[in-house]
Amino acid sequence: MMVLYAAIVVGLLLMSAILTAVHDSVFQITRSHTRTLVEEGFDGAENVDLAREHKHTVQASVRVTTTVLNLSALALIALTGVSTWGRLGPVTSTLFGLVLVLTIADLIPHLIAARRPIKLALSSAGMLLLVERLARPLVRPVERLEYRIGGSDDTVSDAQRELREIQEIGKEEGVLEEGESLLVERAFRLDELTAWDVMVPRVDIFAWQEDLKLRDIVTTLTQVPYSRVPVYKDSVDDVTGIVYVREIYERFVGGELDRSVADFAHNPFFVPGSRSLTELLQEFQARRIHMGIVADEFGGTDGLITLEDILEELVGEIHDETDLDEEEIQRISDDVVECDAGVDLRDLDKELDIALPQGEHRSLNGFLLEELGHVPEAGEYLVTSVARIDILQSSDTQVLRARVTRRRAPEAKADK
Repeated sequence: MMVLYAAIVVGLLLMSAILTAVHDSVFQITRSHTRTLVEEGFDGAENVDLAREHKHTVQASVRVTTTVLNLSALALIALTGVSTWGRLGPVTSTLFGLVLVLTIADLIPHLIAARRPIKLALSSAGMLLLVERLARPLVRPVERLEYRIGGSDDTVSDAQRELREIQEIGKEEGVLEEGESLLVERAFRLDELTAWDVMVPRVDIFAWQEDLKLRDIVTTLTQVPYSRVPVYKDSVDDVTGIVYVREIYERFVGGELDRSVADFAHNPFFVPGSRSLTELLQEFQARRIHMGIVADEFGGTDGLITLEDILEELVGEIHDETDLDEEEIQRISDDVVECDAGVDLRDLDKELDIALPQGEHRSLNGFLLEELGHVPEAGEYLVTSVARIDILQSSDTQVLRARVTRRRAPEAKADK
């Protein structure tokens, strides 16, 4: 009887191992590679293609079947242990069975499939289709439950994996030029980056208070470097709308100087900072808008994100007709630069070969507001261990332009 039990256990584990190895080999091959094998007439390629086409059902069938086989083998091993080892039998045999199942039915099949996936898949994919037909009555309830719990994004993952492989092959074979390959890589990164990663931080947002009259902003209108400006009630944490600068111009020309900017505000679009850039791009396209306000967990404002910010992650820096021609950083001397306060601290550090303290802020303006604790006026300055920063121009809400002077470490005096 013991020999019979042992033979049954070995048979169950071997069937489980074979199914696992074939499953792994079939789904290691990309869809594009599978189609190539079919077109070239390889025996078994159509079975591989069919198994991949019914991926979810086949995978669920294999999971259910191997689980039943492994549990059956484990139960027989435990049953044998009771009669062989007495009171310690159940524990000892169960531990032994787990090691056996993990080794024979899991570890070894994965190693075999990894070594020769194509050969194994072509010769054995038909087995998966047979198992899928036999296990279909058991699998359908499991599939429905799995779909209701969380759905599946396997198709997206497969597509991304294949596109990455195509990108690498194209780059290696010279089909894709460096710039094209970089564009593909950046497209993948859109799904990994969030609004938090590229937004303009709250302290750097240029905005107007909603009760400002057109006559109040007309003198600075030509200096506004944006095509859209947020409008707020009491503070930037309470954004009530978005105004188009071009529309403000038109109203000004029409003589509507005593109307407030709130009269021309469009409804703002609020987004969570965790939203991926891919999803944001789709929402911007669907809503036909170019700007979103990144809301924090308390209903305030974390930052601002535009369609341009997202597109720049794809194609690099974009300049439009509203951008100022003046360079962000102007070199005055070896140790001195003048720059817009919206300049990225990393660019400023690189330009002067210094290391200003990094925090939640990304811009020089954010750094100055955090360090000083207020909006400085022209003429104020801040001294750090690596630089002196003089405020050249500011508004009621932010620093606009500054001069940064690198502080050189005093040279050590030579011994006489």
